[in-house]
Amino acid sequence: MDISINDLRSVVTVVSLLTFLGIVWWAYGLKSSQKRFEEAANLPFTDVEAERAERGGLPSGREAGKTSGKTS
Repeated sequence: MDISINDLRSVVTVVSLLTFLGIVWWAYGLKSSQKRFEEAANLPFTDVEAERAERGGLPSGREAGKTSGKTS
């Protein structure tokens, strides 16, 4: 049985297409993933909100220096 390079290319193409379709189905097809993706999308904001809550609602970083009443 001889397997030519063209047969190998065909197999790789089919496997790649199936992998792509599987990723698309995983990302857009599953309803249970939507909640998880929404939570992941909000992760950068949860750290900022938690930090502000710890500081009593004060702004962080350069804004904190401006609002502390310091004069230059």
